Amino acid sequence: MLVEATVVLVVTLCWTYFWLFGFWDRRNVFNVKFEFTRQTFTKVFIRNEHIHDFFVDLYRKYKSEGLVGFYALFSPMLLVTDPELVKSFIVKDFNKFHDTVIDIKKEVDPLFAMNPFIAKGMEKWKERRSIHTWNMTTVRFKEILPFMSRAGEIMVKYLTEKKMEPVMLQAKDLSFQFTVDVAASCGFGIEPTAFTDPENNFIKYANADKIFRPTPVTMFTHLFAPKIAHLLKLKVLSKDAEDFFEAFIEKMKEFRSSSNVTKNDFFHYIMKMNQKLKEENKPVYTNKEMASHCFAFYVDTTESTANQLSFLLLDLATHQSVQEKLRKEISSISECATGFDLEKIYSSNYLNMVINESMRIHTQASLTTRMCTQDAVIGNTQIPKGTRVFIPVGQFHMDPEYFPNPEKFDPERFSDENKGSIPKYSFIPFGEGPRICVGYKLALLQMKMAVIFLLLNFTLHRSSEDEKEDIALENAPIITPTSKLIFKPIIHNASQQS
Repeated sequence: MLVEATVVLVVTLCWTYFWLFGFWDRRNVFNVKFEFTRQTFTKVFIRNEHIHDFFVDLYRKYKSEGLVGFYALFSPMLLVTDPELVKSFIVKDFNKFHDTVIDIKKEVDPLFAMNPFIAKGMEKWKERRSIHTWNMTTVRFKEILPFMSRAGEIMVKYLTEKKMEPVMLQAKDLSFQFTVDVAASCGFGIEPTAFTDPENNFIKYANADKIFRPTPVTMFTHLFAPKIAHLLKLKVLSKDAEDFFEAFIEKMKEFRSSSNVTKNDFFHYIMKMNQKLKEENKPVYTNKEMASHCFAFYVDTTESTANQLSFLLLDLATHQSVQEKLRKEISSISECATGFDLEKIYSSNYLNMVINESMRIHTQASLTTRMCTQDAVIGNTQIPKGTRVFIPVGQFHMDPEYFPNPEKFDPERFSDENKGSIPKYSFIPFGEGPRICVGYKLALLQMKMAVIFLLLNFTLHRSSEDEKEDIALENAPIITPTSKLIFKPIIHNASQQS
């Protein structure tokens, strides 16, 4: 009896093994069976590190395969290693891959869950995205530009009046303060005080440590084992940031309703939408839902943009010849930063080139994800509903096949003469297709304005304590620079203004 039971158990285990880990074999997809699980336990659960290196290794070893299958626990997943196949997942067959992989439940993370980046289902995603597209038009940018100029003037004044020699700050701190001032003023009609008020509530309660510091285990489970994340109720957003935004929005709503205050900002747009829903006898947004929409705007305007701006400023400080060439171009358009309108900003071609090259090397979203929402066929490969798909954007950006000598900072890659040689979908820092980052144009505009104000007033240098060329990084869910910058004032003629 014992022998029979043992034989049945062994047969059952063998059958289960070959069935579960034969998923991609049966579909003729090259795959690795245990590498992900091994690296998961050694890096994430033992060393508390991120799983990023797994995708780097997988891409470099098996790039020629085009599609590489792997298993997270027992779940079959795909890595896309060919930019030509990327189009199928994010554009051509978007109706079958319209969701992202990360799954945040409203009951656990109510503010974060309503971000259009997280939204599941085509209709829900379209509805949430439409709330933010209003803020991304040319007409709206013309209204926002004075807020950015005001934030730029305050930043320059702050640096000019610093009682230290030389003026040395972390690039990330400066960038975050600038983006917070932009978000506070054009989003919520609040006077920008991030540089002047040490008790600024956004800096205290809605900074990177409160918003984007989930543990590696939390991020791992949300990406690869969402059922476990839901069971354990693992939050991405901190309780402090959640409570702050809910209280902040409730007070704003009460104040504007009682005092009949109207401002041309994002919060007023949300209130108008609520009024329209009420007039149409439709369910209006609750205070928590309003807080969620405003939080999505705030996050998209601040943290990721500040990170990218930090890298950009550090790249300029590291490559002095690029900085000087860019300064000359900006000065040739206008010697006064406040004199830049949208037309002048967009006419700075070298600025576009420099930003693109910085985003290529320092990609914020190194992985773009898609969930297969209905059975699909990509090439000759059958991909069943529920398959998680990962696109290694950061690896495309650093692949010498697409970008020769990829470690070199060379804005000329994106010149009018050269950019046509870059393969389609090998450079997608904001994603691509219908689900491209909704706030990418605003992020670019913020970075351009910050650079214009800084380069017309200061030369940027790396700090003496951080002279090495490599930019120091913090191991966080979003890669964050920790290096410092030195700001040396440029002496202007009496007729020139900042």
